[in-house]
Amino acid sequence: MEALFTINGKQYIAKPSTIPIETTLNDFIRKHAKLTGNKFMCLEGGCGACIVMLKGVHPVTKQNTSWAVNSCLQNIYSCHGLDIITVEGIESKKMACIKIQKRLADFMELNVDFVSWDGHEYVFIDGSEKWKSDNGRNAFKSLAIDADKKLLDACKDIEDLSDIKMCPKSGNICSGKCSSLLNIEKNPMSFTFDDEREFHKVYTINEIFKIFETIGEKPYILIGGNTAHGVYRRSTDLKVFVDISSVEELKTYKVTENSLEVGGAVTLTEAMEIFTKVANENKNFQYLHEIVKHFDLIANVPVRNNGTLAGNLMIKNAHNEFPSDIFICFEAIGAVISIQSSTKSSWSSYFNKGIEISPKDFIFTDMNKKVLTKITLPAIDPVIFFYRSYKIMPRAQNAHAYVNAAFLVQLNDSKVISAKICFGGIDPKFVHATNTETFLIGENLFENSTLQRALAILNDELKPDWVLPDASPEYRKNLALALFYKFILNIAPNEKVVAKFKSGGEILKRDLSSGTQTFDTYKQNWPLTKNISKIEADVQCTGEAKYINDHPPLPNELHAAFVTAKNVHGEILNIDASKALKMPGVVAFFSAKDIPGTNTFMPPKMMPGTEVEEIFASKIIRFHHQPVGIIVADTMEIANQAAEFVQISYKQTNEIKLILPTLKDVIENEPERVEDFPQFSKMSEGKGIETELKISGRFELGLQYHYTMETQSCLCIPIEDGIDVYSSTQWMDATQMAIADMLKLPNNAVNMNVRRLGGGYGAKISRGNQVACASSLAAYLLNRPVRFVMKIEANISIIGKRYACINYYDVMFDQNGKIQELNSAFTEDFGSSRNEPVHMGTAKFFLNCYDHKFFKVDAKAAVTDAPANTWCRAPGTVEGIGMVENIMDHIAYVLKKDPIDVRIANLPSDSEMHKYLQDFLKSTDYRKRRKEIDSYNINNRWIKRGIAIVPMKYPMEYFGTSHALVSIYHGDGSVSVTVGGIEMGQGLNTKVAQTAAYALGIPLEKVSVKPSNSLTAPNAIVTGGSQGSEISCYGVKKACEILNDRLKPIREKNKNTNWNEIIDKAIEEEVDLAAMYMYKSSDVKTYDIWGASCCELEVDILTGNILIKRVDIMEDVGESISPGIDVGQIEGGFVMGLGYWLTENLIYDRITGELLTNRSWNYKPPGAKDIPIDFRISFLSKSSNPFGVLRSKATGEPSTAMAVVALFALHHALDSARKDAGTYENGYQHNLGAPTTTENIFLAADTTYDQFLLK
Repeated sequence: MEALFTINGKQYIAKPSTIPIETTLNDFIRKHAKLTGNKFMCLEGGCGACIVMLKGVHPVTKQNTSWAVNSCLQNIYSCHGLDIITVEGIESKKMACIKIQKRLADFMELNVDFVSWDGHEYVFIDGSEKWKSDNGRNAFKSLAIDADKKLLDACKDIEDLSDIKMCPKSGNICSGKCSSLLNIEKNPMSFTFDDEREFHKVYTINEIFKIFETIGEKPYILIGGNTAHGVYRRSTDLKVFVDISSVEELKTYKVTENSLEVGGAVTLTEAMEIFTKVANENKNFQYLHEIVKHFDLIANVPVRNNGTLAGNLMIKNAHNEFPSDIFICFEAIGAVISIQSSTKSSWSSYFNKGIEISPKDFIFTDMNKKVLTKITLPAIDPVIFFYRSYKIMPRAQNAHAYVNAAFLVQLNDSKVISAKICFGGIDPKFVHATNTETFLIGENLFENSTLQRALAILNDELKPDWVLPDASPEYRKNLALALFYKFILNIAPNEKVVAKFKSGGEILKRDLSSGTQTFDTYKQNWPLTKNISKIEADVQCTGEAKYINDHPPLPNELHAAFVTAKNVHGEILNIDASKALKMPGVVAFFSAKDIPGTNTFMPPKMMPGTEVEEIFASKIIRFHHQPVGIIVADTMEIANQAAEFVQISYKQTNEIKLILPTLKDVIENEPERVEDFPQFSKMSEGKGIETELKISGRFELGLQYHYTMETQSCLCIPIEDGIDVYSSTQWMDATQMAIADMLKLPNNAVNMNVRRLGGGYGAKISRGNQVACASSLAAYLLNRPVRFVMKIEANISIIGKRYACINYYDVMFDQNGKIQELNSAFTEDFGSSRNEPVHMGTAKFFLNCYDHKFFKVDAKAAVTDAPANTWCRAPGTVEGIGMVENIMDHIAYVLKKDPIDVRIANLPSDSEMHKYLQDFLKSTDYRKRRKEIDSYNINNRWIKRGIAIVPMKYPMEYFGTSHALVSIYHGDGSVSVTVGGIEMGQGLNTKVAQTAAYALGIPLEKVSVKPSNSLTAPNAIVTGGSQGSEISCYGVKKACEILNDRLKPIREKNKNTNWNEIIDKAIEEEVDLAAMYMYKSSDVKTYDIWGASCCELEVDILTGNILIKRVDIMEDVGESISPGIDVGQIEGGFVMGLGYWLTENLIYDRITGELLTNRSWNYKPPGAKDIPIDFRISFLSKSSNPFGVLRSKATGEPSTAMAVVALFALHHALDSARKDAGTYENGYQHNLGAPTTTENIFLAADTTYDQFLLK
């Protein structure tokens, strides 16, 4: 027996003899179908890299249906009878959809490489009606509503394109291939594997119970969409897998006048469609509109497409702590869950009754060998019943709840007849606030006295637990109280609530995203300064762009995984890999003793620090998850599984050492770890006038993970004279040297090759060396290719982050806010090694654009029990500017001044920033908007707005050397370029191509940028510090000038001859048509980058949620080499900064030192709905940089430093909230730093439930 399916029209089979039971669709596509356009990263449905489209016959409607899924969660045997479409299946130029790919390539800058254009978008053009709903469009329609007609015409909706060929059979858009599987028989299928595990695909409920009768006590799982694996990793003990996704009885629904019955295997997407349809047709189901809005906040579209109602409820059953949104909604409205546990009942009708229980009782029910068959939802009269539900998350979407809530009250006028008050996220057993429900019966709901007594009772019965990384009990308890108040405000008649409070009853509503970009372009220099798409955009949108892990599997190839230690401060006695080595498919284990050379991945010649950072820990464990060795196996899955079976024994000791994984832990518990770094400090030039005005404060900045879509990856291939290394590194030279030193090989035996990276941000400057060394060691010792791709959990846990920083300051200032004396001491978090200090940058950027003659800055740092921290986009810069701008805001708070006036007061009198700021104030209409916001805040107690401006001076310095090679081919005059700079999504190759075309005077289409390697770019400096694109362009420019000099005599003799003929004549005269130039730091002078950012946001004081309504960024980019690329860099850098300041929270277990937020499930960078709604980018006009490359300025990092403006806009909003709360005069908000999460925002507003009033 075998599973049959197609991928892009080609038929494939899966059978137990060749395909293991745990194989996912993503595995099969990449390893067996050999298609690499489909990627993976998180392997839990959280990142979107793996999405494909499935097509099949719906079990109930019998109609052909298309839906997008996460291929990393879809089991391959569940694909029986389905057609699978990957990005490669829609790339042919003969197919109409190539025009859509082209549109996406033209209108997306794709400034972070790696994720191809995938099945999620293709579903929109496949003709499935469900994807033409507003819900489906929600994720993709972001065109400005006021866009001009030309832009609107250019950006037609995908489903509105008129020249797409339609299939005459189905009426859908032609995919180029008709399925051969549409008439496949729907018979039950059973597969038995060599390890005695079983996989079954069934089509009736009766077949499920027949399997239950045969499996005895074997652990089993019913698979609907398998999305639960993205929350709780599936047990490795499971023996039986039963796919129920095609069971018609579980996929149907039935509506009566009094109820709606929905099958347990109905997906969330299907449920949303059913609920919308039923609510539109029957007024007594209008509450389903509220549930649909709530369901839209669950996970993401592909997860909702596969995840089922029963599956979600079963997670709650198995894990009571899971904050199930479906459970909380269904419990509040009085849903009934039907459970079947026997085949003895008649199955002549699907809706025969089995066991019927409430959702609350269900989660405590033993579901062994039982099936959740349906959920029955009651009809509710909207005249007397009022239902609302809420979900509060760390970001706007694709996150689980801090707290979720659902409320249903029955009213007679204002008197409560019945009440259901349900919360999730309090503790695993808490569902109903029963005491509050009981109290409310018979009470007038819309009186202050009733509300306050109800809140007091609710306050007493809410007793949140605290299991990290959950939010604090204080927040969750007060949030629950606030949500109940929000519900009352929402349903109360207008006359019962004062106008100032009424807006608190609403949730924040996001408008359609829009953006404007204003920049200069110089046509006489085109293609230089021309706004073009990235030259890789097309191949990225068609899945042809290749990354490290896209290299085809090689003969005898092995896969690697780190073995890590969990006992921080422990001293290794022995490492026993015998159990792991007995596992089928495991080949070898290597540790420090197997290294022939030096056991460090930080070559001392290259790094600013001198400490040894061991590839594999040899003795003392310095942080949780420190690698002690490497397992090498036949597959990535086996390697990672086997790594967990390696046993480490430690020396016994009576000494107890505190584990201090964070800087705050060190300062509070072992301050002696803090070291002074006077070489990075700045002395004051004196003091100003004596003044009584002074402030003191503390500002805490946390860590930030480099959220690259490609984790640390490396492929090492032994060759006859050394080793070929394909590494995701930003610094080939450092990686080459580290490997050579480790293997005791000459550097010329290590051949580095890099095509592109799937994001870098500094994570791959030095940290990737450890992965490259480990895989190189295994390849060298085994003489076999070794591939090492880190899982996200390992990547986040092992790799260092942006430096955390704590700043203490004392400042004296005059009545205008001008600083007369400033003493600032900042301490940065090294992690476990001092190798990569950022103090110099932090101290320098602390000065920003201000008059700093009275500034004294002391640099300090501490070693913590966490991975060694490393450079992260704008290292030191973000922290330095953030610290000084916090001081400016603090001064303004004391003086009750507009913070921009304090900032202006501290500018040097001759600073260029005076003019830039005045122009920016005018262009943003800041003064007027601030007055309007202040007026709005006076009239709204619970929704507040804030606005702020931050100026920036970014001194740009250049360093290192890097080669560029330009080659001209006489066959057709085409040009190849290769540089030492690494393309990692920032558009380096595009700028290089534009530079070459401009310098040689040829069309851009003639230029091709080739991969970087250590042969043509030996000793190349790191691609980082914002200089990578600029120095690469400089090298290319100089190499082209060398070629132009060689061609000059020929051109002078042949003035009217075209390029191709010039090159032919050059060959005839034996002219060298290849030129190399080595950029050096002295080639480019330093200069300043000026910028300013303005942010306006809105805060829901009752939840802590925010909307960034508008952001304006002015940046001086000189003459932009590629405006579209630079716009993307500025936007992307700013949004990454927003993540640092607002959402990205790294939480450690203080007992073990383990990082608890190490997955997409619990670490949340900004999403599509967290970006500014109105995003306006403008380049300083007519700004030519005489010191820059081709008169340009760098753009990679400055905007990240300007994102702190969002924090000060929050200050403005929260100041108003604190005034209303009566706590404004209590002092400056010291508790806001990085990140200022939803929890921090809520708590900073000083809201208490006694403030929750109606009148």
